[in-house]
Amino acid sequence: SPTKAVYNARHWNQPESEALPAPPVLKTPSVPVRLSSKEAIHKDDGVFKAPAPPPKVIKTVTIPTQPYQEIVTALKCRKEDKELYTVVQHVKHFNDVVEFGENQEFTDDIEYLLSGLKSNQPLNTRCLSVISLATKCAMPSFRMHLRAHGMVAMVFKTLDDSQHHQNLSLCTAALMYILSRDRLNMDLDRASLDLMIRLLELEQDASSAKLLNEKDMNKIKEKIRRLCETVHNKHLDLENITTGHLAMETLLSLTSKRAGDWFKEELRLLGGLDHIVDKVKECVDHLSSDENEEKLVASLWGAERCLRVLESVTVHNPENQSYLIAYKDSQLIVSSAKALQHCEELIQRYNRAEDSICLPDNKPLPHQNVTNHVGKAVEDCMRAIIGVLLNLTNDNEWGSTKTGEQEGLIGTAMNCVLQVPKFLPQEQRFDIRVLGLGLLINLVEYSARNRHCLVNMETSCSFDSFCTGEGDDSLKITGQIDAVQALVQLFLERERAAQLAESQTDELIKEAPTAQHDKSGEWQETSGEIQWVSTEKPDSTEEKDKKEEDDEELDLNKALQHAGKHMEDCIVASYTALLLGCLCQESPINVTTVREYLPEGDFSIMTEMLKKFLSFMNLTCAVGTTGQKSISRVIEYLEHC
Repeated sequence: SPTKAVYNARHWNQPESEALPAPPVLKTPSVPVRLSSKEAIHKDDGVFKAPAPPPKVIKTVTIPTQPYQEIVTALKCRKEDKELYTVVQHVKHFNDVVEFGENQEFTDDIEYLLSGLKSNQPLNTRCLSVISLATKCAMPSFRMHLRAHGMVAMVFKTLDDSQHHQNLSLCTAALMYILSRDRLNMDLDRASLDLMIRLLELEQDASSAKLLNEKDMNKIKEKIRRLCETVHNKHLDLENITTGHLAMETLLSLTSKRAGDWFKEELRLLGGLDHIVDKVKECVDHLSSDENEEKLVASLWGAERCLRVLESVTVHNPENQSYLIAYKDSQLIVSSAKALQHCEELIQRYNRAEDSICLPDNKPLPHQNVTNHVGKAVEDCMRAIIGVLLNLTNDNEWGSTKTGEQEGLIGTAMNCVLQVPKFLPQEQRFDIRVLGLGLLINLVEYSARNRHCLVNMETSCSFDSFCTGEGDDSLKITGQIDAVQALVQLFLERERAAQLAESQTDELIKEAPTAQHDKSGEWQETSGEIQWVSTEKPDSTEEKDKKEEDDEELDLNKALQHAGKHMEDCIVASYTALLLGCLCQESPINVTTVREYLPEGDFSIMTEMLKKFLSFMNLTCAVGTTGQKSISRVIEYLEHC
């Protein structure tokens, strides 16, 4: 029988194991035909009906009667017993489906949580929604979705009234803290920063706390504590979960680089700088009273983090500089000067210097057997303090005068150049010395009072001026000497060290490589021919190549270390020459004083070093900066002395 085309119904509607019902066969009905006269057979009626043709089988199909059933055509072959199905087109890729599902899940979650944050919701519902949102934000993927859709500002706009409710403000501060854990931009706007500062101003009022259910508040704090344990919380005091503490930690994690340049101005206009300066004062006051090492480190870290933010917002921003100088009668400068003096004392107790340091009296440096984190905290705090003072005094006569008026500050800055580096690890000494020289340059460049104070000061020579070994014995001076003499001494030593390193480098360059006799084989005559016959084993050749590579790497490391030491000597000598040149400006007496300690009273050695330094700055910095202008002015002045 011929093959029949049938519909293959789905297996859940009609199992394939059941036999398909035989399709009904329709026969062609008889049709009366009129015969021709020749073919007609005469009967009683005169006409016969033609015999019906043989029945023909018509191919039919069965159509399922179930409504909305998808019909798939198939061709069923008895011989091969195969079923061929049609291909469904335009099917989404697996990754597209997953991405669509994630986006839909995020949309559903954020819509649900935002509906619970609205002000018309009960307070408990709002708090629970904020905690749930903060829990979701602990996942980096959710934070990415939140920022990609620009929902951060919308969330904080909905919580704009949170400072009126103690428990809701605590939850909002926790949400801000969780969002600030990313290294990416926090996507803050002015309204969100305003809310953060308003939360920062909240004080823990005992009377208002009694009005709240203490049990509910403790539950909220416990949830926030567990949530903060899942993220980076190095500086967070988990035992002190308060609105102000969380808001302050969030603010300190922000910088102008993360939040944008607008952050510098808005932080001043909204009062954020006031809170940070007050926090610095609070931490500095604890430095003199904290005897416990852990509390001491906490105070140092707190001051250092606040100062880092202040350093960031005062770079190339005269408005913020003037505001901080004037705030509460220069409270920031007063606190920074006290902190720097405390750090100078602490670094001697908690030094991290090597025991092999060279001292003039051959006495070992007292090394405290304490954990290194205390000494490191002191070093970081010192660098942050000097960084802020550098910004406040840069091209600012008012800032320089106010800073120089602090008792003992200029002497402390001199010690940072001459004495403090001996208490630091070798790799940290250059940084603190250059920072101290830079601060002294800013202090004396525009302030005649500071120049007079520095010239009339007595101090000790640099700690490394007494080291035995190479050097000119005529440079060695002991005891208390004038500050100008100590600075000239430092300049001459560093200048000579740089010259020596430069001459050694020139000698290395001039030395031509000498051709060595190849001992790996010899020429031999065999069968009337001259051939090179190797006398080394293959293993020895590999060992020789490896040794040559090691020697080359060792020579490269030595050259890099040599170049680094030469660069440090040049920079220290240049900064010292610039400081001495600033002291000589507009003061013939100071010119005479400096000339007295220079070899043959000649300033040319200083001008040559400053010219090299200026050329270096022109190659590495933008032309026309204030630093280059100051160097050019000093060079011109010294050449006419």
